[in-house]
Amino acid sequence: MDAMGTESKRRAMRKFTAEQRERAVAESLQPGATVRAVAQRHGVRPNLLSYWRRQLQAIAVTAQVADGAARFAAVAVAARTSDVADDRGVIEIDLQRHCVRVRGVVDGAMLREVLAATR
Repeated sequence: MDAMGTESKRRAMRKFTAEQRERAVAESLQPGATVRAVAQRHGVRPNLLSYWRRQLQAIAVTAQVADGAARFAAVAVAARTSDVADDRGVIEIDLQRHCVRVRGVVDGAMLREVLAATR
């Protein structure tokens, strides 16, 4: 009950251990599993399970980079198209959710800045 004697519809926040979160995330990543179904089995809302998935993915990527693990990207060389009018060229990188296209002279530092902005 609140200060005015009426019942509140808010639920008490439940605390989940790291192991519980990891177990739910691992289950949600299995082939054929849906976030909604896994969340329901674990008694959480689907958006909370999605948040946990993003958190654990970010932690894994950070650990991979910190370990110095080499990461490679597939590279394809395409024939020059007519929309490139000069000799400076184009770098096009297809990422999972978007495409980065850089035209002109590109140095490594600038390309790192552009790719960091896509994360």
